[in-house]
Amino acid sequence: MSAPWKRRARLRQWVNVAVVVVICIVALFPIFWGLSTSLKPASDILEYPPKLIPTAPTLEHYRQLFSTGILKYIVNSTIVSTFTVVLCVVLAALAGYALARFEFRGKAIVLFLIVAVMSIPLPSLMVPTFTFLALLGLNNTLLGLILLYTAYQLPLAVWVLYGYFQTIPTEFENAAMIDGYSRLQALRRVVLPLSRPGLIAAGLFTLTFAWNDFVVAVVMNSSDDARTLPVAIYNYLGFFGREWGPLTAAAMVSIVPVILVFIIFQKYFLSGMTGGGVKG
Repeated sequence: MSAPWKRRARLRQWVNVAVVVVICIVALFPIFWGLSTSLKPASDILEYPPKLIPTAPTLEHYRQLFSTGILKYIVNSTIVSTFTVVLCVVLAALAGYALARFEFRGKAIVLFLIVAVMSIPLPSLMVPTFTFLALLGLNNTLLGLILLYTAYQLPLAVWVLYGYFQTIPTEFENAAMIDGYSRLQALRRVVLPLSRPGLIAAGLFTLTFAWNDFVVAVVMNSSDDARTLPVAIYNYLGFFGREWGPLTAAAMVSIVPVILVFIIFQKYFLSGMTGGGVKG
């Protein structure tokens, strides 16, 4: 290998690293600034010039946050997100498996409709879904949000799992059925364990939407008992001013669970989006 080629390769590597570092700084700076603001005393938040690192960090805003009862909204968001992820992944696994393994008349139309539904703008569905929930008596309930979030995210989850199931050789489940397993037993004991990365990827997409959604939650619910965390955070904007301390503290509390989940499952998420059932 010639010296000039080595220098070019090393230069290209350093350029790639620099680009990644810049992207990470730009992406993470708002989170860092929010954390810094949430730890500043109220008197220091609007000082000029602003300080990146608080000189006298305090948990005053977090204490104020939890004293106002935000824990109730965290529990509501946790309930809605958990049941949405479970329901969506279970239904998507069954539908994705059927689409990946069986040939039937109209299959191409079903796949086209799944893609078409994913392209529909969410705001355009607000009025009909609100009316439908009202007819069912599910407005201002956590169950109504769970069903709506599942319906909105199910096409994407089906598409992700359909693609992943196609990468798993049918010989695995055929061997299981020769050994006496039924089709559902082969799916549960053979295919689903091999599809863990795909299941996690679909679950993370669903979790991100259900945990962070504001528009659907604020339109469908006017009850404080069914209010989720993003809607509760909106209350800290205030009418006459901004309560920046509690607002940024609430934002930090909101993003930490999702970040932790992604950190824990990032390996499975990446392989679920790019990998298959069999690794070389």
